[in-house]
Amino acid sequence: MALLMMDDEEDDRRHFNYEKIVEQQNLSKKKKKQLMKKEELLEDDFQVNVADTRFQALYTSHLFNLDPSDPNFKKTKAVEKILEEKARRREQKQQNLAKQMQENEIGKKGNITKKSVDPALSMLIKSIKNKTEQFQARKKLKIK
Repeated sequence: MALLMMDDEEDDRRHFNYEKIVEQQNLSKKKKKQLMKKEELLEDDFQVNVADTRFQALYTSHLFNLDPSDPNFKKTKAVEKILEEKARRREQKQQNLAKQMQENEIGKKGNITKKSVDPALSMLIKSIKNKTEQFQARKKLKIK
């Protein structure tokens, strides 16, 4: 019954045309003024939520890097926001790393702390030591 009584509420909905939005953003000021007079200029009111946790890979993974030199790259307001957020996060990460390094240096000056070694690196070192010992043992047996 509600479907029958429903008015044309869909009239205020607009279809999304990405190509028109990009084209209009790249127009010169003169062309924009002409289109504004004709009222044909589409306004892009799409907002990107850069804090959304579902899209963390955009900022952390190299697989989702945006390449402005790619011929298919379209510069829009949303893409600019994403690039700005990525740059901001990269800068914040560098500042955090610099802060940690300063704290480590202060810790080393105050008292000597044992450095933590990567487990893969320690396994590699053990493997090399074992192989050199085996090689030296074989060499001694051949000499005798």
